[in-house]
Amino acid sequence: MNKDTLWEAMEHLEPDLIEEADRQPRRRMSVGRVLVIAAAVCLVLAAGVLAAESIFGFRILEMRNDGEVNHYQLMAEETVKFPVSQFGETAQEYIQNGMPVLEERPAESSGTGGGEVSVVTFDVPTFSTWEEAAEFVGSGIPLAPENPVLAEGSHRDFSVHISRNSVDISTVYSVGVTSIIFNVSVAPEGAQPYQTGASFLGGEDLEITPQKTVTGSGTNVLLYVTTGERSACDAYFIQDGILYNLFMNSGDLALMEEILAAF
Repeated sequence: MNKDTLWEAMEHLEPDLIEEADRQPRRRMSVGRVLVIAAAVCLVLAAGVLAAESIFGFRILEMRNDGEVNHYQLMAEETVKFPVSQFGETAQEYIQNGMPVLEERPAESSGTGGGEVSVVTFDVPTFSTWEEAAEFVGSGIPLAPENPVLAEGSHRDFSVHISRNSVDISTVYSVGVTSIIFNVSVAPEGAQPYQTGASFLGGEDLEITPQKTVTGSGTNVLLYVTTGERSACDAYFIQDGILYNLFMNSGDLALMEEILAAF
């Protein structure tokens, strides 16, 4: 999945599949612009510097633009690994034993690798409100309240995907004509560093620029701004040890600024 086709495909997905659409590659790989928030000037980062540095708790693994594929990949190195006991009772069970499986069947194609492939459908918990999803994840997890700017719009159900490596809350908000994929990832004890990113198809007119800014509460934000035929904004930040990601399918920088300022 790449962001050239993400938004068309998303219209045909069930809400519990949004996380994977946002992660792989993006793997969220589950989303940017010249922003000034709380009087902080956004600094444009050189790609060569990015590849060698850890920025705001993220290790930049790749930044590539070859005129056909635009790709970036990063690793969240400074998230908190929360004790399993801090999660809700059902969430603890799923972390330790996996989510219940509704169906498992062979895939139509085994792919180029030639190995056996199966399709597994999990019983993904979904909730109509952010508060219900946060309560399911656990009162011991310091999740931020629902963002008031996003809450002004509509949203799909909040899906909670759980594995030994990550507990994720995902949804898609609609604010006016803009859609925003929203994902929060909480790392249990023993989790491996979370990798994420994005891939875009596009010619030379498509350009991705990494930038820095802060939220309204002063949390550092790493932004990726995509300009060209398909503009987009992608924001990553770690707050209270938890990874937040917002991907916006437009170049509405003022809206992204407003959303980040409300965190």
